[in-house]
Amino acid sequence: MRWLMDKSVLPTLYTLAGLVLAVILAYATTILLPDENRVLPAPGVGEAVVSGENLASESLRTVEQGRVYYVQLCLSCHGVRGDGLGEWAYRVTPYPADLRKARTQKRSDETLFKFISKGLVGTPMIGWEKQLSPAQRWQLVAYLRHLAKSTNNKSNNKNTGSS
Repeated sequence: MRWLMDKSVLPTLYTLAGLVLAVILAYATTILLPDENRVLPAPGVGEAVVSGENLASESLRTVEQGRVYYVQLCLSCHGVRGDGLGEWAYRVTPYPADLRKARTQKRSDETLFKFISKGLVGTPMIGWEKQLSPAQRWQLVAYLRHLAKSTNNKSNNKNTGSS
């Protein structure tokens, strides 16, 4: 036990402890984080979603699932309202798109699906094809359509004086 009191041994013990901790963290990260080939599950969607089918015009349940994925994956750049003012927006160039504007909303569902799947070259927008199933990406499209409608309804209510 006297060797524990020797001050020259302590740095070696700290280094060894740090190395063991790094190996444990690396192993846990490898096991716990999804790899690029595994698709994130769609929690609670059940038979309401048919893989590969255009779901942009589906039910409120589809829109709500799209909102869940939006919050997890898109909110940090595109913001809570889809206005492109998320917490990361000022850190990237070009700035994220305002998803409520006509420029985005006039695009077809298939084009939005492609942007979500493949990303946009020359921008920080990455593709989510490996992380999300086709059904999940269609749910995001449905939420983007709903986001624009809800924003337009709120602005119309403000203009008419009703709430």
